[in-house]
Amino acid sequence: MTEDEQQLFYIKLGSKIKDERLKAEIKQEAFASFLNLSRASIVNIEKGRQRPPIHLLWSIAKILNIEVMELLPQFNASDVSLSEWKKKISTQVKSNKENTSKILGFIEKAKIKHN
Repeated sequence: MTEDEQQLFYIKLGSKIKDERLKAEIKQEAFASFLNLSRASIVNIEKGRQRPPIHLLWSIAKILNIEVMELLPQFNASDVSLSEWKKKISTQVKSNKENTSKILGFIEKAKIKHN
């Protein structure tokens, strides 16, 4: 998992935590108190800036009365941006510009069809 993919993962995780907290009608202050954290930590987790350890995810799920797996975002190839794919492919096939161009063209067409 690249750093960009990790960042996206934690942003989606934080968003899911926030959605579930709001669904449960729990304010950030109370949520923080239940978890023995500061409100600032809750804000940072929900924005994806702070990466909660797995034992904290278990506590969050318990408080929200959901399974831990419900917090984890699902990923697939379309979650990686086109520019990230271009960068990855260009790095892999730098020595052959014709192949790079063909592969990038294919990805663009596939992305258009997918959307």
